[in-house]
Amino acid sequence: MHLCDSLEYEFIGTDTSRYTFDDNGVTLSLQDLRDQSDCQTCALFAETIEYRLRHASTWAAQYGLWTSRRKQRPSDGEVCDAQVNFKIIDSMGTQNWSFGFGGWTSRHILQAYITAGRSGAQINWQRAGPGGLVPVSSMPAEGSFTNTVTFSTEGGWRTEGEGPQGRQWDKNPEPIRAALHHTYGRLRPLSIDFDRMRSWVHLCDSTHDLCQARGSSGIHRLRLISIGEMCIKDFSNATDLNTGVPAYATLSYVWGSTSFERLTRKNVVKLMEPRGLDALTLPNTIDDTISICKRLDISYLWIDSLCIIQDEESDLIEFIEKMDLIYNESVLTIIAASGLSADSGIPGLRPGARTLEQRPTEARGVPLVDCIDHKMIRYSTKFEEPEWISGTPWAQRAWTFQEALVSRRMLFFTAEQVYWSCREGMLSEDTVDYFPHPRLRLDDNFSSSEYQNIAQTFSTRKLTFEADIMRAFLGTQNHLEKRWPGQKFSWGLPHEALGRFLMWEWSSRISRRLRRGTHAIKSPTGAITRVAFPSWSWLSWTNGGQLIDYYGDEDGARTPSFFVYDPNESLVSIRDAQDWEFPFHWLGKLLDTAPSSLESTISERSKIEIELQNLSSLSSSLKPSLLVFFTEVATIRYDPAVTVDPERYINAPIDLQFRSHQYPFSIMVGGSFYRIHEEQNSIPDEGGNLKEIELVAVFAGTMNKPRQHRGQYRLYCWPVLKNENGVHIRASHMATIIYLSLWKQLPRRNWKLVVLS
Repeated sequence: MHLCDSLEYEFIGTDTSRYTFDDNGVTLSLQDLRDQSDCQTCALFAETIEYRLRHASTWAAQYGLWTSRRKQRPSDGEVCDAQVNFKIIDSMGTQNWSFGFGGWTSRHILQAYITAGRSGAQINWQRAGPGGLVPVSSMPAEGSFTNTVTFSTEGGWRTEGEGPQGRQWDKNPEPIRAALHHTYGRLRPLSIDFDRMRSWVHLCDSTHDLCQARGSSGIHRLRLISIGEMCIKDFSNATDLNTGVPAYATLSYVWGSTSFERLTRKNVVKLMEPRGLDALTLPNTIDDTISICKRLDISYLWIDSLCIIQDEESDLIEFIEKMDLIYNESVLTIIAASGLSADSGIPGLRPGARTLEQRPTEARGVPLVDCIDHKMIRYSTKFEEPEWISGTPWAQRAWTFQEALVSRRMLFFTAEQVYWSCREGMLSEDTVDYFPHPRLRLDDNFSSSEYQNIAQTFSTRKLTFEADIMRAFLGTQNHLEKRWPGQKFSWGLPHEALGRFLMWEWSSRISRRLRRGTHAIKSPTGAITRVAFPSWSWLSWTNGGQLIDYYGDEDGARTPSFFVYDPNESLVSIRDAQDWEFPFHWLGKLLDTAPSSLESTISERSKIEIELQNLSSLSSSLKPSLLVFFTEVATIRYDPAVTVDPERYINAPIDLQFRSHQYPFSIMVGGSFYRIHEEQNSIPDEGGNLKEIELVAVFAGTMNKPRQHRGQYRLYCWPVLKNENGVHIRASHMATIIYLSLWKQLPRRNWKLVVLS
């Protein structure tokens, strides 16, 4: 059968489709497609597929394929023997880079999935204009879910009114004509068209209130690169960023391992002289960014390596703490997404940097053009990083996450095209400009799901220096505190749902440890304190990887009353979920040894402050990392010479994580698993081989399954070690999760103050 007899091209780019549930598309070999050379459409499809299979960008790591192993480029023989599946896909969407904002558009496309040897590739075609017959939908036959569609040359396209999807046909049985989507595909030039870039800026400026700067800035000191004078200027005397500092762009890029000159105490005076930057050999990415600013008529530019004194810690701390303000106040963030280093340059500025060419065609009068990147149009959901950017080198780095999150408007320069992303939507060079109508945005109120996706996306990113983790997340944390009124964070964790997010685990047994090094904090007096990473935050453990979000998500959640130290070294209460839809309750109500006198937060704080007086070790460098709370603590024993092999897909003993309702149960200490020694914990340790460890109750929630345990409380417990100063630290990154009934069988349980670092 001829390919064109099997595909209804007329549906592409419209709001109409044929409601079928068994459409597997059309599969044929690339050679069969070539053999249909009497059809110009099929011939061009075959030519485009072979061209893409042989083009370097399809297989290059820098082009959306940043994986642990390179994709295998097919051989000539495998290309000739390739198999192709064509299918018209509906409700495919494009998504801006945004967490908590709208920007989703959907459309019908033609998709080809190609298998060549052991490799696969995909090509998407968009409608490129209004040609072809108009689909007309009629009411489905009685007892059928499949609508009747005919094709008309008369009357043109519907321009208003409800489409066939979701229509109540019994109330309005009249046939309905298709409407075209607002977006068309178009040809992308090999060199960047800066007139188009300027039109994007103007379109956002003139129509998007949500993308505009709001109020005065908190930045009163800022260095910027003057594009015209090619030097660094200091705006340290500005009292209001809106009047004292000119409009500027920011750069987000990957430094890489390339050595390049940066701002230091030694060269700062020289680089602030007119033409001072001319004396430097700027890396290609920075040089290209300056060129972009010139083409977009932006006179000033902020780049971290040239606007922060890199060998002066007080300067680093000052501006890293304001990173959210710096990027949020910029008129545009330029993102060099495809570069592996600062010397990679930005594709599209220099001849030959972009080489992928599109091949427009026509199918039964429907104009089609292939997309530059098939990942631009995908099935997706809100709060996920879109695939057109998630595979790039830029999206692997932890520092760059906050730079995009807080930016109001961004230009993403990928290997083969430029994307515009703002709070209202996404544009690309290969698609006609269109922003969707504003939708509901989770912007003003705390959203646990939004935070969850932000944290999970960030946790997969990498750092050159592991101790930079909090610095790299600080802009995100500051930004969320401003967006969510009244919300506070401690070490990346929101106070509004601290108990739940303390419980996060990891999906596999990868080697993990507490981060080495310290995080520098500037006190209100200006003193710099270096603080070790607290074991209770997910930020503090290496190899964050895949955080499992369903831990701590049970009904009837209960936690201790948590306390932390504020920047003034005062002990403050964390108001966990006071205004959340599913509030937390005091854990002590479930535990036998909890005194009723401590149910009040005020009385707990008073008792804590009294007991803390006995700990002389609470220095200024320790207090910022402490989580303090009363809870029940059980003393247990295990044999360090006898480890337990992990089980099943989570690579951990199954009783440790899910269904510990009977003895013996497991704990994780360091990188190994152990069973506690015996049920009653009373047998003498005759050989002297057993070690004691404390198990701290931190969270409880009710089970929904299995059925026989439904409604029972499950308790999350942390094995902890105590140092000579009385401060605790988690013994591993993994909790022991057991039933409350089992916990109450442990004989050595006491109500204690836990001071956890």
